[in-house]
Amino acid sequence: MQFQFVYYSKKSFNYKYYLFLFRRHLCMDQKKNDQPIKTKQAYCKPYFRNYSVKCFGNQICQGVRLVYETHYKDVIATANSNEVTYSCCPGWTQISNRSHGCNKPTCSRPCLNGGKCVKPELCACLRGFSGVQCEIVANEVACSNPCLNGGVCVHGGMCSCLKGYGGPQCEINLNTPHCSRRCENGGTCARHEVCRCPKGYTGRYCEQDVDECKEEKPCDQICYNTPGSYKCQCREDFVLHSDGQSCRKEGGDEGIEAKDLEFEILDKRLLKLETENYKSDLHVFKSKLTTIEKKTEKVDDLMSKYDRMRKCAVYNKICL
Repeated sequence: MQFQFVYYSKKSFNYKYYLFLFRRHLCMDQKKNDQPIKTKQAYCKPYFRNYSVKCFGNQICQGVRLVYETHYKDVIATANSNEVTYSCCPGWTQISNRSHGCNKPTCSRPCLNGGKCVKPELCACLRGFSGVQCEIVANEVACSNPCLNGGVCVHGGMCSCLKGYGGPQCEINLNTPHCSRRCENGGTCARHEVCRCPKGYTGRYCEQDVDECKEEKPCDQICYNTPGSYKCQCREDFVLHSDGQSCRKEGGDEGIEAKDLEFEILDKRLLKLETENYKSDLHVFKSKLTTIEKKTEKVDDLMSKYDRMRKCAVYNKICL
């Protein structure tokens, strides 16, 4: 694409300004705008005016004559103005929205094999590549495995993949979940190299079994961990409930659940501890109460002495 530039002498006032635009690849566009402007316009308005003159001696004659007065009216006129806008020249764009200029070249066709767009529609190729898009390999080297999904075999026997693909042969679609290792124990690939595991398994590829007996403690009495699950058992004189977790005491029509029995034992132990702690706390309370009573007696003595001294001070007496 060719551009036509207007050159100015260095003595010209606009030389530095146009040099500024040229270095930043900014193109100026002038556009004429017609803007309406409200103004006043003068015009002559005719009307009839009465007048009187002397006539026939001392008589007064009256008449009507046509006269004109200057009036003003609102008129919408059009004013021409030039609007100057700046934009990136063809083949250039901004590096970011905050860039002061357009210093990033653009290539309509992407540069391949590690090439870089250095000027509008011009790729700078790595060593060993050539062509408009660096698509030509100078020393053609065959890859041991064919490149897939539009990949190109580059110098060194490796595949150069298109955007969105990866892997030695560009066989991995990076936009869809891919796990290089198979998800175990019924897991499914959720995202890149991460499996979604069924209940009872964990790990990156669902290879680890969850020990429910240690983490969840689902059983009343005895818990055995199994692959992906667990199994509950009861101690002697107890039977396993239909829920597979609770244990019930043998004997009786309804029976007693192991949890209820254990709670009853815990209540007895707690009552015993509370009784022992009560006796100990009572002794501590009595000793503290005795100390408080002694301190109260001292406070009463001090208050009585204070009252006696205050009365002596009122009557100007010396108290012993």
